[in-house]
Amino acid sequence: MANLAGEPSFMWISGDNEVLVDRLRAPLRRALEGRRSFYSVRIEAVGRVGEILVSITGSKGRLPLLFGHEDLEPGYVSSVVRDVVTKFAL
Repeated sequence: MANLAGEPSFMWISGDNEVLVDRLRAPLRRALEGRRSFYSVRIEAVGRVGEILVSITGSKGRLPLLFGHEDLEPGYVSSVVRDVVTKFAL
């Protein structure tokens, strides 16, 4: 089952900037797939120098991650999200 944005039903990814959401959708999906939890992910551009806030909310809490614009390489984003979600058992 998928939601309206095409993500599997265990994940909802949203944000105001569709280009940014599309860029991070696949890395976030890779990072969170296979986990037995529902995640709501909100992506927002913040600050004056292009920082990106990725807020991941799961049944056990919320985890805000701040990426610099230069840190948005898909493999890096996926690795950081996977490692931090595992570390904090979100």
